[in-house]
Parts: sequence; C-alpha cells; structure tokens
Amino acid sequence: MPKQTLILDSSQLSTLLECEERWRLEQQENLIHINEKFPAESNRPNEAIAAGSLGHKYQEIYYHELAMTQDPAAAMNRTLLFDPDAADFVDEHQFPLSAETRAAVRKRFVDYTMAYSFRDYAVVMRTEAAIGLDENGALIDTKRYIPLVEQGFSYKLFESPEYLFILEGRIDLICESGGYNLWMDHKWQFRERNLYKKSLQFRNYALATGFDLGVINYVRMHKNLDPKTFVRQPIGFSAYERYQWKQELIEIYVGLSNKITRGELIRNRGACVGKFGYPCEFTPICEEFTTSAREGVKAQKFTKRKEWRPW
Repeated sequence: MPKQTLILDSSQLSTLLECEERWRLEQQENLIHINEKFPAESNRPNEAIAAGSLGHKYQEIYYHELAMTQDPAAAMNRTLLFDPDAADFVDEHQFPLSAETRAAVRKRFVDYTMAYSFRDYAVVMRTEAAIGLDENGALIDTKRYIPLVEQGFSYKLFESPEYLFILEGRIDLICESGGYNLWMDHKWQFRERNLYKKSLQFRNYALATGFDLGVINYVRMHKNLDPKTFVRQPIGFSAYERYQWKQELIEIYVGLSNKITRGELIRNRGACVGKFGYPCEFTPICEEFTTSAREGVKAQKFTKRKEWRPW
C-alpha cells in the first residue's frame, strides 16, 4: 500500500477544522462562487485582500532593502519605485484597486516606515555559497547574503511507513531583537480587529521556526493616525506548547488522511453561519440532498478557482 502523503497550510487547516465539507469543496473540487454581476471577475480578490497584498509587497521590498543597506531612508526610496501608478505597472491584473485605495495604502506604508525607521527590528540574514570575481577578474569562492523576508517553509510534521505529513506556509519576516530571533506577521486591516494570539496560524509559525517569540504587526487603514494605527503584539510559545501542538496536528492529519481514504468526510446539510457571522458561500450546495441537484448548483453558481498571485 503506498504511503499516504498530506500537505496542508494554515489556511487549509483552519477551513478543515471549521467545516470538512467546505474544505472538500475548496481544496479537492477547487470551487469558487460566481460573481453574479461580473462573472468574469469571479476569481479577482476583493479590495481588502488586494490592498493588504499591496501593503505586504511594499513591506517585502522595504525589509529586503533595509537588510542590505541598513539605511531606512534609502530602503523606503527604493521601495517606492515599486509604484502602482507607473506606466509599466499593470495594476488591473495584479492589484485591482481604485486609485484612491492605492494612494491610501501607499501613504500608510510611508507612515509605517516613518513610525518604525529608528526603532525597528533587525532583519535576519542567511548566507549561501556563491562564485564571485576578485579585483583581477578571476573566479573566487564567496558568500551571498539573503534577507529572511517572505520565507516559505515546508516542515516535515511526521513520517512513518504509512504516512508523510507536511506543514507548509510563508512567514513575512524573520528578525532579531535583543539577541533573540523571532517571526513577524504583517496584518493590514480596514476594520480594526485584534486576532487571537495563539491562533492556528501563529502556532504553526512557532512550530516551523522553533522560536519562542513572534509578533503580530498590525497596520490599520485609519483615516487619521492614532495610537492603534500601528500596533505590534508580541506572542510567546514555550517548547512544551510547540510539542503539544505538534502532537495535536499529527492527530488532525491522521484523522483527515483516514477519512479521505474511506470517503468519510462529513457532508453538511443546510445553512452555516460561517466565519464572523457571514453566510458560507457553499450553502446553496449543502442545502441540496441529491447528488444531481448538488451538481446542478455547482454548474450554475460555481466555477473553478484560479490561483491569484500578485507577484
């Protein structure tokens, strides 16, 4: 019998624990609800997601340049060359935002760099072997320094003759403070909301890095700057917490793997309130009790998801 391999990220795990049927429809059938007014835009992200992605892109470039130059002003200037209003930037295909929202995100990024430029964390760098040239043009062995910005990870959670479980993800920033390494996750918000510090996503980051410390870096789109516009919330995870979460995750992966093999994923019937009180988009499917009716709803109201990558 071949080894069962299961690869999940934080978003998939959150959906799975919320509703197995939603996970199956999103991850296995890859469905997304059709935008009834603008069907061609069904796979385009909403403005809040696109704005957060643009803000993340500014921060990605900024911290990369900051690590290389150690100069906040130079890093900010270099970042702002990434200009969504430039002639060669095809905004409608990458960041579908109104001109007003683009300008607001850009201004808030500038506000952010001004707020933290002289009291920010140091970006951690890793080195790798490279080949360079000496002053005479001869090849020499050298090192290349790579800032740990937007770092993807693939963490082997568990392996046995029966299973291979992988936890995947991407961390916005690995930085250092007071001799300790920590991870940082940027959260751009239109609506002010404090996230649960020990959420699944943050537990996964702690497990994958092995770090005791993490920071939620809130950047809020308030009309006017106030003390809650920029907030950095520290999080601590002990070695015991990480161990306990690893064991719990393994149980989740085993349960899901076995259910997939046996075809036993729970199928919900009826309406669900969804996250934060918003109705689940898959409710029209779940309300149908026959396979033919469910397939008819899928064909009429849903389409295949296309992955949106702004860079």
